[in-house]
Order: sequence, then C-alpha cells, then structure tokens
Amino acid sequence: MISGSLYHMASIGTHYILTAIGGAKAKGIDTKALLKKFRIPEKPLKDPKARFGVDLVARLYSGVAEELNDEFMGFTEKPIKLGTFALMADYVSHSSTLEELLQKAIRFYNQITDEVKISLEVEDDHVYFTSELRRPELDFEHFYIEYWHVIWHRFASWYIGKPIKLLGCYINYTPLDAEEFEVLYRCPTHLKSKYNRLVFHKNYLQEPLVRSHGDLQVFLKRAPIDMLTIPGEDTSLTARIKHMLTPKGFSEADVLQLPSSDALAKQLEMSEQTLRRKLSAEGISYQQIKDNLRQELANKLLSNRALNIATISKQLNFSEPRAFTRAYKQWTGMNPKEYRQLKHEKSRLTL
Repeated sequence: MISGSLYHMASIGTHYILTAIGGAKAKGIDTKALLKKFRIPEKPLKDPKARFGVDLVARLYSGVAEELNDEFMGFTEKPIKLGTFALMADYVSHSSTLEELLQKAIRFYNQITDEVKISLEVEDDHVYFTSELRRPELDFEHFYIEYWHVIWHRFASWYIGKPIKLLGCYINYTPLDAEEFEVLYRCPTHLKSKYNRLVFHKNYLQEPLVRSHGDLQVFLKRAPIDMLTIPGEDTSLTARIKHMLTPKGFSEADVLQLPSSDALAKQLEMSEQTLRRKLSAEGISYQQIKDNLRQELANKLLSNRALNIATISKQLNFSEPRAFTRAYKQWTGMNPKEYRQLKHEKSRLTL
C-alpha cells in the first residue's frame, strides 16, 4: 500500500506495517517472530516516520496470508484460502473490457464469500466501486479495507496498462495516520461517508485489457509487490538499483555480477555515503537488495529441476554450494532442496 510518502520513493510507512499484522495478532500469531522472519528491522518500527522498501513489505503481507492461509489476513471472521485471488484473476482474464473484468470479479467474490460485499454502480459520468465488510469491527484499524481498495485499483490499472485517475475516495471512518492516508489514492478524501468506495470516470470501463495470460502469470507470481505500486510509477532508488542488477536473460553459463557498494555508487554518480543514506530513507540497504535479488533468482533457478545445486550456487556467484545453502536457509527458513521438493509437490497437486 503505497501512499503519500508511501508513493514518493516507493516506500511504505511504519503505520502500514504495524496495522498489517493486527489480524494475525488477533488470531494468536507471534507477530514479533513474524516480523523477524520476513526481515522487518525492529528498531525503525519504533519511529512513526520510518520508511520500508516495497520488497520487504510485499514479503510481509504475503507472509501473513500464508501463515494464516487467509488472503483476508485475519481481518474477517471466516478466512479465504490462499490462491483465491489467482483463481479469480484466471476467471476474469478472458474479459475484453475493464467493465467486464470488474463485473466478473465482483460476481466471483460475492459468490464465494459473505465477508466482503462488492458492488459497481454507474451514475452519470461516475463509477462507484464500493466494498462493505460484514464485520468491520474486526478490521479495527481499517488496514484491510484500505489494502483491499488499493489491490483493486492497482489490478485494474495494471490490466488496462495505465493508472486509473481516481476522482474521490469515500470512507466511513477517520484515518489513524492522516498524513499517510492523504495521498494513498491521490484524490480528494471524503470522511463520514455511509460507504467505503472509490470513484472514477466511466470512460475507463470501456478500456481494453492489454495484458496476456503470460503477463498475468508473472503478475501473480510477483504478487503482491505489483499491487503496492501504481503501474509505471516506482521511481525509487531501490527499483533503479534492482533494474541495474537484474540480468537480462539469464542462461546456464551466466554468473550474476553484483558490484561493490562503492562501484555502484560511482555508477549512480553519488558518494557511497549518499547511497547508504538514500537507501536507508527507503527502508532498505544495498545488502538487502542483493539478498532479495539473489533469492528471487534462486527460486526461478530451483524451479528447473535439471539444474543441480552446485550449478545454481555458481550462477548466483557464491563461493561454494554450502555458502548458498546457508544463505538460502537464512532467507526462507528452508534449504534449497526442501524448497525444490515443496515446489515440485505443489505443481503436482495443480496438475
């Protein structure tokens, strides 16, 4: 959920970390251990103005959902199983316009759960996308209703290949962090509304869908990271560095090259100290960016069962396979072989 400061620098404020784990805490999960597991540093959480990188927060959000097997993240009475959003996305992928996509998606969710009721109404030139939680008191800090609307705004924008400009956001509560909320949707906010809803121009409804089924599979694999930024607007230094480091086409003969922080700073035409300071402002370090990239590439390589661990270790530029195994276990809590086996079992179940 990228807002105000959330948008600028593509980082997320402390508020949206602490409120995100509220549902898990209410369900009895050890949230301190959860934050540690997903490498959310404890010290910055005490600072309400601290920023956290989108990669970190996306990992935490999906981690909470996985821990509870609940895409509603513990904020509703009844959970909704992991994979529901992906199933819906596949169902709506054959739509031709945004209106058809949204109507199908709404019908899908209203059919399988009573925990949230969604509607789409057109009045004159305006479209009203409204969501009602059956038990809003369980979303006691209003995290999930905000996240839910962010998901739908980003998903719709992504599918038509352009950001949907919102005309208004109506909410029936007062935001806990007004500064963070103010630019969450980049539009006027109306308090004391009867409903929680987003408003946009009806012309968007006739926009054609420009994403392929292959694009959707990549989007879902990366979820929720691409739903935390407006398409094309992640201008953070973190995103720029990741783009610089990510190999374009990664064959078996290639070896990942990760420059030193000093060399990277020179490429970016800034001092190493400035690089550290700017990344710190985004809630991340260069080491974390490298770890996140290595883990992302490792997961892709491990999906290819023809590659042995030694080969993958060499491609990711580890000194030896044991160093890769230690690092991977630190990142994920399991060793590469265990991840590969788990991935294999899941793929068999979906056949």
